[in-house]
Amino acid sequence: MIHRLTPVALAATLVFPAHAQTDAPGTSLPTVVVTGNRSPYVLPATRSATRTDTPVEQVPQSIVVLPKSLIEDQGARTLTDVLRNASNVNDVDERDANNVPFKIRGFTAATVVDGVAMPGYFGTQESLVNVERIDIVKGPAGDLFGSSQGLGSYGSLGGTVAITTAEPDQTVRRRVQFRLGSQRERGVGFDVNQPLGADWAVRLVGEASERDSETDRVFFRRRALAPSLAWTPSADTKVVLKGRYLDNTTLDYSGLPVNGTLDTSTYTLSRRTMIAATDQPDTTNTSQGVHLHWMQRLTPAWTFDLTLAHQQAKVDQRGSWLVDPTGMMGCFGFGTATPATNILCGARMWDRFKTTSVSPSLTGHIEHDGVRHTLSAGLDLERTKDDAFMIYSNLMGPIAMDNVSLVGPTVYPVWSEPLEPATPDQQNRYTSRVLYLQDQVDIGDWHLLGSLRHSRIDVTDINPAWGVSNVSRNHRTTPRVGAVYDVTPQVSLFAGYSEGIKVPTVSVFSTPPKPEEGQQKELGLRLKDFNGVSATIAVFDLSRRNAAVGDPAQPGKSIQTGLQRSKGVDIDLRWRFARGWTGLAALTSQQARIVEDTNTALVDKWLFNVPQKSARLALRYDAPEGAWSGFGAGLGMTYRGRLAGDNANSFFTPAATVWDAQMSWRTEGARYGVGVGNLFDRQFYKPSAYFGGGQVTPAQRRTVTASAQFDF
Repeated sequence: MIHRLTPVALAATLVFPAHAQTDAPGTSLPTVVVTGNRSPYVLPATRSATRTDTPVEQVPQSIVVLPKSLIEDQGARTLTDVLRNASNVNDVDERDANNVPFKIRGFTAATVVDGVAMPGYFGTQESLVNVERIDIVKGPAGDLFGSSQGLGSYGSLGGTVAITTAEPDQTVRRRVQFRLGSQRERGVGFDVNQPLGADWAVRLVGEASERDSETDRVFFRRRALAPSLAWTPSADTKVVLKGRYLDNTTLDYSGLPVNGTLDTSTYTLSRRTMIAATDQPDTTNTSQGVHLHWMQRLTPAWTFDLTLAHQQAKVDQRGSWLVDPTGMMGCFGFGTATPATNILCGARMWDRFKTTSVSPSLTGHIEHDGVRHTLSAGLDLERTKDDAFMIYSNLMGPIAMDNVSLVGPTVYPVWSEPLEPATPDQQNRYTSRVLYLQDQVDIGDWHLLGSLRHSRIDVTDINPAWGVSNVSRNHRTTPRVGAVYDVTPQVSLFAGYSEGIKVPTVSVFSTPPKPEEGQQKELGLRLKDFNGVSATIAVFDLSRRNAAVGDPAQPGKSIQTGLQRSKGVDIDLRWRFARGWTGLAALTSQQARIVEDTNTALVDKWLFNVPQKSARLALRYDAPEGAWSGFGAGLGMTYRGRLAGDNANSFFTPAATVWDAQMSWRTEGARYGVGVGNLFDRQFYKPSAYFGGGQVTPAQRRTVTASAQFDF
């Protein structure tokens, strides 16, 4: 890319201009192109951090941007594959994707697509086929996207995974992608963009993929379709209408007991073991919606934005698990399976969300006496209907009467379909009204940010099956403040403070719950293309109050208690250290513990499934010219420290290091690639999130995937 002149080049243009003018007429001088050394994985600006177009280095908070080029170079298949390139974001195994959200800095993160928070609990399963970039906002950020505070999701107290998808433009594009790999992987994707005159364009992107897994019977099937239409009658007006459809289907997997896996002193359980009823039905997770974004420049200084969205999400999950019958808690005693004597429990969880959101905003740029203000104000209005039921197939049925042994010939009972209720047991309604004001001030080398969000969140939680009838009215004003100081054009320091709230809607409470509260303090250093290095180094302290935990007196219900806290250091680096060579590093060292709890036995315990140390290193070489031009190769290493397998820290899964590698060849109109995951076939276990933990999942073994992409 074209870059500003280096001091040497600038001096040359000042010393030699007269000499150039004295050359004979008609003399042809060679063309000189000055190129920069910035990593191709660095994007200069973000909207996800402030909802305005802001250079990353001017945001007083940790932001990591993962562009499409990184997704393509590493041959990523899932969001977890991409997010491992950002520090302090946990990975989610595909077999666990129906049980847990992403975590950032130890706490749950919201998934936001094109500025709209996704309803439902399982935002880890978004398709990558239509993704242009992913911004990781670390920390609550004053609940930047207000609807994630109230709708049926886990919330954004840990941060936000903000996905930006492709939209139509004036470039004719025809692309088709194919993928084949181990574990019977096969997939096809396409991207068709067509201008319709000077003002209109249409685009259609989609994929269909399937893959088995190491675990017997468990598979993954995805179908995604994303049509969009853009109208740009002038430079001042742009309207984009996007649709989305996503269907993820699998066989529910409850993990494996610690005995026989981590502990093999009495027996060894095959990693392929699938604990499930015979003929257990598939689990489906579907979402669909429509999204309208209208941008209107009112004056050279002021711009109006309007986002209208309607989203639906539905999960139909059928699962089964083993329980030690001697335990006195029936099927709530998950994780207590024994080698020889167990009962098989089963349940169907059905949940449907319908969310409508309206977000108008106004942004203005005002400059006076050398002080520049970027002012923004807006509303986030959202209403969600959340209907659900949880029914057990076997508490009194034939499955509960069967004895299952894991050390002898194992015979699982057949699935017993429970009787579906005439109307959903749970009928929740969430209404969120948020007003926000924000001012970004640039004064010389200083960049200041201040914002306030006032949120009113009303929750009606009706669940007769559990004897629950709660109505709560919640309101909070959450601030966000910070400052960035430019030491030099390439080095800056930042400090930030932010708060956020989330009304818990996932759990069952006997009384109306209080909002969960998040608070983050952060200090950091940024490098912007400093000798080819772009980096963020941040020290953070993030806490969460009023967390929902299981009620020991009422199994299946929750109470709110205590304080949880994570604090440490995150480092994210991108660099280009030689021509054709690109590097990436993401490092974390933190303490993530329970600080206060009514259950004193949990105080000072490590947060479930959160590592103390983690690291990601990746190198990439792309031949810049010559006979090898178009060839690229990459090598990566991902390290995770040991992980707590449950809230009580009754066991830890060991630390592990996994390598990956890629090769690609790009020619005119085509790109071919081969990727290898878990290059050295490292076999280990990590915690399962089924029913909140207590078992383990075998980590993905070596996989090989070949891909081909054609543009025409």
